[in-house]
Amino acid sequence: MTGPRVAASYRARDGNQHDVLVLRTPAGRWRVLDACDHRVVHVETLTGYDDRLSQASALAEDYAKEEDAYHSGERLDDPLPRRRPDPPDEGDETCAA
Repeated sequence: MTGPRVAASYRARDGNQHDVLVLRTPAGRWRVLDACDHRVVHVETLTGYDDRLSQASALAEDYAKEEDAYHSGERLDDPLPRRRPDPPDEGDETCAA
């Protein structure tokens, strides 16, 4: 598993700094998280076998840009819906080669 790396950041209306992290899960998927001092929110997990770090980083940067627009009043709705499914269950996945 690759340790989390900050791909982007934004400041929320409440003044909290949010880091948008990209990390590799134990099953080898790229995951994007929105983290601040008091919580971590799952944004997206790329589930394609051929997804790359560059794709996850681009997603994280776009998400941070849209969140920044929302918190600065340039966008009316939050880009991340309140009701979201849980991250995919990675269970005991092994590669069958």
